[in-house]
Amino acid sequence: MNFEQYVLEHELGCIENKYKFKDLTTIGCGGSIQTLYTPNSIESLQKAFAYIMEHELKYFILGNGSNVLALEHPFDGIVIHLRKLHYTFTIQDDILECSAFYPTIKLAYELATKQIGDLSFLGGIPGLLGGAIYNNSGAYRDNISNHLLDVTYINSNGELVTVPQDSCAFGYRKSIFHYLDGIIISARFKIKPMETLEVLERRAKERRLAQPLETKNMGSIFKNNPLIPAWKVIDALGLRGFELNDVAVSAKHANFIINLGNAKGNDVLSLIQYIQKRSELELGLKMIFEITVVG
Repeated sequence: MNFEQYVLEHELGCIENKYKFKDLTTIGCGGSIQTLYTPNSIESLQKAFAYIMEHELKYFILGNGSNVLALEHPFDGIVIHLRKLHYTFTIQDDILECSAFYPTIKLAYELATKQIGDLSFLGGIPGLLGGAIYNNSGAYRDNISNHLLDVTYINSNGELVTVPQDSCAFGYRKSIFHYLDGIIISARFKIKPMETLEVLERRAKERRLAQPLETKNMGSIFKNNPLIPAWKVIDALGLRGFELNDVAVSAKHANFIINLGNAKGNDVLSLIQYIQKRSELELGLKMIFEITVVG
């Protein structure tokens, strides 16, 4: 019995073979997907993931697709699509427990309306909460790890495991989840009352002016150097607005790369690598991208 048969026979969710990464990522690039699996519950996901690991099948976990660059050749494995899973949060005794499938910006606003605002920096982070935890995402001089109590994930045996914050090996745009087979499903945060709705709305207006939110993009491309922001490096190279085929460095914000229409993932990667080479050769700075490249 193959994976598709296993999922359908045990009613673990939906199997589709018609999708391309360009349909599921915010940059709008990428080739065909052999098997797209959308689980219908956490329990189903546990069983399906255990099967994948037991049979050593190739897989990729996809949330909102906002930090992903897929190349053009077909992906000959299983893409586990989490965006349609049910999400919710509960608050008790100043502790927030939240599904990893919650859109981060939506979560920030819903908490702000309840005057719970110390997670308001999430309003500047696209994607789902699980991806933000995976990358220890941050904005406005704050990181998600600063607020976490613990994280629950599905391990390679399909079991639920909860790990405390200090065992997650958080660093700048990284965590232990980069190095293990698992799927983050929820997290708990220490929270406190704070009025931040006005701050969120002001920051949203500033982002609309400063970032190319109306375009197809992946968010920030490069990690910031400890001494200089990535956009300043790209500006120093004179590459703001630079175009390569159907891809461009944003004229609004140089650390964003945008799809001008029908860009190929390989062209996006070529532009990223071009910036890296120029930076290292001309400025002696190594630029490290924070996106995930598939293919």
